[in-house]
Amino acid sequence: MATVSTQVYSTESGVELQKELNLSQFDSCILYYFIFGSCIGGLLIVFGLAGNGITIAIMGRERKKSATINCLFMLAIADSFVLLTYGFMITPMGLRKLAFGWWNGHNYNFISFIHVLEVARIFNQVSAFIIMLVTFQRYVSVCLPHRAKQLCSVRLVNILTGISYVASILFFLPNFFTYVLVKDSVTHRYYAESQPLVLSSTFQILYATFATGLVTYVIPVSTLSFMSIQILRSMTTQSKAIRQSADRNQARKDLTLSSIAIVVIFTFCQSFMFIRRVLMWVYDPYFGSARCGGELQYFGFVPYITMVINSAANFGIFVILAKGFRKKVVRLFIGRNRVAPETSSVAIGDTCARSELPASL
Repeated sequence: MATVSTQVYSTESGVELQKELNLSQFDSCILYYFIFGSCIGGLLIVFGLAGNGITIAIMGRERKKSATINCLFMLAIADSFVLLTYGFMITPMGLRKLAFGWWNGHNYNFISFIHVLEVARIFNQVSAFIIMLVTFQRYVSVCLPHRAKQLCSVRLVNILTGISYVASILFFLPNFFTYVLVKDSVTHRYYAESQPLVLSSTFQILYATFATGLVTYVIPVSTLSFMSIQILRSMTTQSKAIRQSADRNQARKDLTLSSIAIVVIFTFCQSFMFIRRVLMWVYDPYFGSARCGGELQYFGFVPYITMVINSAANFGIFVILAKGFRKKVVRLFIGRNRVAPETSSVAIGDTCARSELPASL
């Protein structure tokens, strides 16, 4: 499957030469990259971009009327950026190696997985912040309805979304200076060289592990879990104390289930990227351990695929769990331009969602 020149390998170290001449090992790695990167990852990216595009088309029409719609609109945009950057990284790899051999696109891959990956992480963090904002909208409308007018506004969502982009860029900026690409003068292939910053134990403990773990995983997951639990408790209490119409109950139930599903998938997917950050500290250089023949060769793609799943799943969640959104998707494809029905039923106290779409999602 892979044709490799022994003359090229003669310029490498003895250990690398022994590993790279094991063609059967390269074949298994190429198949792994092709199946999980190009096929599974590629299909998820295509599905996710299409789903986010539909979501943007539906919610973009009324995003100025509701803070919740605006949140979901911004979330679909951020998720699309995540999918595009990961698609640039993982989709071509397996196809290229399967068709042209293991070393084809080596420099492209190194640039992608060292620099483009950090861009993807920036957009993923923005997506995490917006998910927290969406859940906060639901928390306020269900648990603190008297504060809804103050805390739920389209303008506030726009401001917080802009802040999330700036904060994410500033937070991940140091990661662009942890590794440098060095080109071999004979093979003209890049390899990663750790910089003093990444070799610093203080940097690894305080920033790469502690701060990154807090910002990307602990704070979002704990906050989302708390708000989701409070929403469920409040919904249970209200259902016992107040008799609402069937439509209103179903709308609130759909939105709650969708929010919880987003939180569950986010928590699961983010866990693998957090594990990767820990392993980058344990294994240095990490990219050597994650390459073919390394100890982490089969784990290397898992965090990227889970991030793709996280950014591609929301449309499927809305279609499966939210009847109102599902109807709007049907209207979009059959040419009916009306986004919301003439009369919309919004759950009691749900002033964060002024039209049917956020209430029924």
